[in-house]
Amino acid sequence: MAVTPTLAEFIAGFPTDRIPLPALDVATRAILDTLGVTLAGSVEPPATLTAQLAPNLSDGAALWGQNRHTTPAYAALVNGAAAHALDYDDVQHSLRGHPSAPVVPALFAVAETTGRSGRDVLAAYVIADEVAGRLGAAIGASHYIAGWHNTSTLGALAAAAGCARLLGLGPEGTRRALGIAASMASGLKKNFGTMTKPLHAGLAARVGVEAATLASLDFTADDSSLDGPLGFLAIYSAGGAIKAEALTEDLGERWQVLDPGIAVKVYPCCAETHRALDAIFLLLAAEPFRPEEVEAVEALVSPVGTPLIHTSPKTGLEGKFSIEYCLAAAILDRQINLATFTDEMVNRPEVRALMARVKRVWYDSLPVGSGLQDDLHSGVDVPLVKVYLKDGRVLSRRVEEPRGDPKNPVSWEELVAKFRDCAGRALTPGAVDRLVALVRELPNLTDLREVSALLAGSSTPVRETTR
Repeated sequence: MAVTPTLAEFIAGFPTDRIPLPALDVATRAILDTLGVTLAGSVEPPATLTAQLAPNLSDGAALWGQNRHTTPAYAALVNGAAAHALDYDDVQHSLRGHPSAPVVPALFAVAETTGRSGRDVLAAYVIADEVAGRLGAAIGASHYIAGWHNTSTLGALAAAAGCARLLGLGPEGTRRALGIAASMASGLKKNFGTMTKPLHAGLAARVGVEAATLASLDFTADDSSLDGPLGFLAIYSAGGAIKAEALTEDLGERWQVLDPGIAVKVYPCCAETHRALDAIFLLLAAEPFRPEEVEAVEALVSPVGTPLIHTSPKTGLEGKFSIEYCLAAAILDRQINLATFTDEMVNRPEVRALMARVKRVWYDSLPVGSGLQDDLHSGVDVPLVKVYLKDGRVLSRRVEEPRGDPKNPVSWEELVAKFRDCAGRALTPGAVDRLVALVRELPNLTDLREVSALLAGSSTPVRETTR
């Protein structure tokens, strides 16, 4: 059975009033979080440099935090890059990437310029996330392991799906939008630790807007772009096993926003560091050792397709993808926040000295006789982090679900606190307060005019940019 037509029918036709209220609640939380991290990222080079490409319009879609308007496609590009600029945006296990950064900017750009309601946007988000998560399940781990960045490749199709729904394209137009997006999807993990990684999210958001808009103009594409030997799944799976049925099984019954859910980041760095960071902070709380007492630190890291590609980072962006730097900074500074990831912080002599004592222990090469190898295969909890102190003590801790994970969620109040911290880099306190109230009421907003006006904000950042 061809899965593309079935998926398109679902995207275009599933009634909003049949989407469970808990799914819409998750969408509301995800949108608040994404708006916050995007505003924080709006003053960063990936956003400000990309914005130089965007034409100024007196009307149109807002460039968030930059006091400008432009075309929907360019707004999606710039805001998408801003959303991922700090690597502080949410993640989803089934997608193996970031679900909201490529989708929310695209949906807002379309909704803002077509007068769609807040409830329309929430429904489109849930549907787009359904496409993202199911694509991740269908294409399997081989796509990511081969070097593709799922946030960009699969995010482009998800954004196209959400935009097609907002534009009311119907099943046929939605199939065309998916086909166009499938030929525009790109993004390489090789660029992790550079400005091009956040650009991936912007490109995916722009693809979503452009593919759906072209489809609305009767631009043609293959009606089964995901299927068959020349389809997206086969070509992008890098020879791995494909589970095409994952795209259509139980559509409308099991929702990706609820299972596996969406994980909120509490640290502005690669999600693969978060469990280890939680473990370090728990150890520090229990036995507050000093940096000079540390002989060595061991961190368990997966050898398969890890995004932690920098072992000796030289820049703040590279530091986000370095378990060595993140753990050293946590021990030295007792915190991980936006200020952690500047070039100056990464190159401090004291942090570089401590980084040299952080060692990776690979899942498939644990030292014989350490007890870890046997424990790993016997089902016994293996310490995620071990800290060896110079006085002979060995501290260890394992964290299964990091803070912010759907199984260990943050509260609405904690989410709002993160939003205030992030949005305050670009907006006034009054604007931040009003945005919190408006997003909470998204299901009842007839349009996004006030939200978009507040998001546009000021061109003068409140805080110093992070480089």
